[in-house]
Parts: sequence; structure tokens; C-alpha cells
Amino acid sequence: MGGRGSGGGKGGGGAASKAPKNIGEGITDKNELIRLYNSISGNPAYSIDQRVREMEAIRKRIDELDAQKAADLKQKRLDALAKARAKRAENLKNGVKPEKKPRTPKAKMSMDSTVSNLKDELISKVSTDGYIRRSDFRVEDYGDFINVSVRSLGKWKNPSDARGEEDYDWQVLHKSSRAQIDKVVNRIAKKSGRKLSWSQEEKNWIGVDIPKMKGD
Repeated sequence: MGGRGSGGGKGGGGAASKAPKNIGEGITDKNELIRLYNSISGNPAYSIDQRVREMEAIRKRIDELDAQKAADLKQKRLDALAKARAKRAENLKNGVKPEKKPRTPKAKMSMDSTVSNLKDELISKVSTDGYIRRSDFRVEDYGDFINVSVRSLGKWKNPSDARGEEDYDWQVLHKSSRAQIDKVVNRIAKKSGRKLSWSQEEKNWIGVDIPKMKGD
């Protein structure tokens, strides 16, 4: 992945010779790892082999952090579920009636219509260098929510510390594209009655999460 360009000799020099053997090890901040990845991807002090090796090591560390975050979140949910069950059992034993939960509101628009409207508006309202079609979108069901994602929507650029890189994994959206996506997501959220959210992801993907509601 990532990073082409001229490098130093096979033995490396400068920053390359001082790089730790297991680069990224011990770092727990994903943003810090990404900044380290960026600095290596455009650093001529590294040979091509060194650059690829170090970038792969950082990418592996990022994957480890993502996996740990997912595992921690799953455990947190299991702990909360176990706590809730224990509380219900205790209340039942003591004759305490459970509190009535507020009703989950029904969405103004069906999930299918929400997804369809979102695709149409992203295509028509977001200026893009290439051509985006409805078939380019990926729709995935995660149980509590639906994720709608698409690659290369809007206008993208390399950050300043990776300006010369042709093959780059963490490009950033232009400010104008972010504003256009914000408007579309907020408009669809209001029309559908759902709290939509979106995020920029690796390799020029953007993803929109649509929570499920009563009736879905």
C-alpha cells in the first residue's frame, strides 16, 4: 500500500537509520499513527523497501487498534446487558415494577426510501471530479443501523505532508465537498426523521449511518 518515489540507498540514512525496529509499537493514538504514516510516505531518507516495510508495520498497528476498539465496545455492551439483566432479576425478586420506557418514534420515511433519496441527493448535490452512479453505492446492514457508503464522491486532495504521493490512502475531502455532504445528510435526516451521521474513511470512501427505527 501507499507511497512511491525516489529513496535513499539500501542502508538508509538520516531519519531512516534512526527508525525503531517495530515502528508504531506502543502508540495508542490512531491519529498519531496516521501522522507517522504520512511522514514516512513522503520521506526521501527512506529507501523504497524501508518505506514499504515501515508503512506496513504502521498499518498493522492501526488495524490492531481498530480491532481492540471493536472488542472493547463489544465487551462494554455485554457488560451493560449483564448489568441490566441482573437489575431486572433483583427488581422482580423485590417486587419492583420496571419503569415504562418511552415509545420509540416511528420514522417519517421508510428505510428503503431514505436510502434511495440519500443516493439521489448525494449524486446530484455533491460536485465530484468523476462520475458517481447509484450502482457505485454499497449498502450494509449492521443490525441497529444501515450503512451507505461510496468511494470518490466529492473532490479529494493529498494533505500537505504527502503532496507528492500519487498512491495515497488518507486523502482529505475539500472543504466545499464536506459542506455539500453535510447539507445533503442534514436534509435527508430532517425529511426521514432519522439521526443520520457521516464520516470520511480510508481510500476516499465516505460512509453514512442510518439508524433503524420502529417499523424497520
